[in-house]
Amino acid sequence: MKPRPYSITGKFVEKLKAPKQDSTEEENSQIYSEYVPKYIQKDWQRFFTKQIYAFGKDILYERNLLLEYGFTKQKPPGDGPGTSQYSLTEQDDKIILWGFGMIFATKNDAVFLWRHEFIPKLLYVDSLPSQVWEPDQIPQCTIPKTNDEKRLMLKLLLKSMKWLERYEGWVLETCGQKYRDKSLKSQYLPSPIRLDKKWSELSQKFPKILQTFEPPEQDYNAGALEPLQSNLKQESQGTKKMCGACGDSWPEEVSFCPSCGWEGLPC
Repeated sequence: MKPRPYSITGKFVEKLKAPKQDSTEEENSQIYSEYVPKYIQKDWQRFFTKQIYAFGKDILYERNLLLEYGFTKQKPPGDGPGTSQYSLTEQDDKIILWGFGMIFATKNDAVFLWRHEFIPKLLYVDSLPSQVWEPDQIPQCTIPKTNDEKRLMLKLLLKSMKWLERYEGWVLETCGQKYRDKSLKSQYLPSPIRLDKKWSELSQKFPKILQTFEPPEQDYNAGALEPLQSNLKQESQGTKKMCGACGDSWPEEVSFCPSCGWEGLPC
């Protein structure tokens, strides 16, 4: 049987481009770099690409690990183009997987994560169709630009990483480290690698970034992420101080530099 051009295994996904991606993506990437350091973006992109590849291998496992975990599968109708859609609902959260990316949603808000680039985009849960087979079928997504949108995106992204960590932990308990090592063997990663630990390590960097948008007493490591609100009051523009290492300016209450990670923010 001829493989589908959007196979979740990633063999054909490399040829895809996200909907309406063009030269403006470079400009959009700079928007993220204003508050998410580029080295963190690169780490996320590297491991998320591998994670989608790992999902594809889990599908091909003898008993389809995604289905065993609790996902439901929907195939494109007939012989139409596209990738199968895997969906899972856990309490108020919903995870949707394709070969080209992932949506992580709560009751009211969602973030679309493109497989090959760090360009998280917001979308309304109510606008999501029940079936999506191709990237251009996803409703209009928004690149976060306001402080409220950036805060919401970061919260959703952090929650998605916490879920990925739990999923990978379950895979190790179910199949063992040897299985995961074998499934990632062709992905140019040092072996052995623990994706669950990588997501844990990466997620620990985001509470500090969130401090630039909310009071530092918020405990994001403890999972205090609810309720997620889309229409929060605009934060007042307080005084800023300059990083003595890279020169970037950040709010007065921030004790580290989100651009370079330097702790001695005051110049």
